[in-house]
Amino acid sequence: MSTAATTSRSRIPFTSTQKKVLFALASVVGLRMLGLFLVLPVFTLYGLQFTSSRFLVGFAFGSYGLTMALLQIPLGRLSDRIGRRKVLLLGMTLFSLGSFLCAVPHWFPAPLQIGELIFGRLVQGCGAIVSVAFATVADFIEPERRSTAMAVLGIPIGAAFAIGVIGGPILAGIFGTSFLFWLTGFLGLGTDFLLSHYLADERPKASAPAAMAQVFTNRPVLAFACGGFLMNFFMATFFFYFPLIVTGEHHLKMTQYYELLLPMMVISGFTMFGFSRGTDRGWGKPLAAFAYLIFIPSALLLFRPEAAGFNPARLTAVLIAGTLFYIGFTGLEPVLPSLVSKASPESAYGTSLGFYNTLQYFGSFMGGAVAGALSHFSGLHMMATLMVAAVAGCLFMLASSPRSAPGR
Repeated sequence: MSTAATTSRSRIPFTSTQKKVLFALASVVGLRMLGLFLVLPVFTLYGLQFTSSRFLVGFAFGSYGLTMALLQIPLGRLSDRIGRRKVLLLGMTLFSLGSFLCAVPHWFPAPLQIGELIFGRLVQGCGAIVSVAFATVADFIEPERRSTAMAVLGIPIGAAFAIGVIGGPILAGIFGTSFLFWLTGFLGLGTDFLLSHYLADERPKASAPAAMAQVFTNRPVLAFACGGFLMNFFMATFFFYFPLIVTGEHHLKMTQYYELLLPMMVISGFTMFGFSRGTDRGWGKPLAAFAYLIFIPSALLLFRPEAAGFNPARLTAVLIAGTLFYIGFTGLEPVLPSLVSKASPESAYGTSLGFYNTLQYFGSFMGGAVAGALSHFSGLHMMATLMVAAVAGCLFMLASSPRSAPGR
């Protein structure tokens, strides 16, 4: 398809059915992410209430990503067989159960509290419905418009981020951090209501899902999935270190976090749509490669601001580092799933996106664990790790071309 034809198709309005599907999915994703964003800025400090080990806190921080990773393919493949809505309802129910468990570590004896928090996060991760949600988009939206549709799903994520980073620390200061997990659980149950009322229970396609080997041997899908691993690795390490840096080193109160995080989100909200529209025009791979390179100066400013001429006693470098991080991260969020869906066999959207999200959330787990382990050493170690990961992400995008020219 020519670039002109692609651009023309990308301008066609969504149909009534597509709008209804996008509304249901955007509402579900937004409420789910609101629950996660409420606790994200304060989780590290919450975990340190139950243990003195930063590694265990980092493990708890990322452990939801472990079960998210393990279940993305099974749930994605299950949705290829029995339909998307049933799997979405199951996943969100498990997410709520895990949230409730994360709210009650203080009910247990002190030696068991951090273990109970880790268990709750693991159960949270069993709500591994991200690949199913993206596969639902792929079912209803034509390939030329999918990155724009992903950006539509990004709107409530951005709104949830703004509300979460502002309201989470404030609510935690008033009611305690455990209250945020109770709220998260009830928000998750609210998504079940939305799914039941606004998303049709479509019958699965008659054709069987593509063989797993057809997905695992697909070179572009493999490259984009590795990119997803690195994207969430950056996310987990950033949010693990953020409270340690701004509160531990700069003595910023939790109720002041929004003063830094909100500008980052606003700026990256504009750039996210630039990445998405560029992908609709066929620039997805080079834009993704560029997004990974943005993480290099972000890591430098976060851990060695003096090397770039900034005063480490001031928050200016943290603000710029965070903004660069968010530009790269929110740029990759809609682009990578769109690239995966375009490279995937039509009978395996759920399986392919499940594989992508498996590695993506394993990146969340590894990011939290590695950040917790390296936090006991100089920031130079974490900075070097992130820079190497950024270069690797760029290389994965450059290596994502299929071995032979596609017949389309």
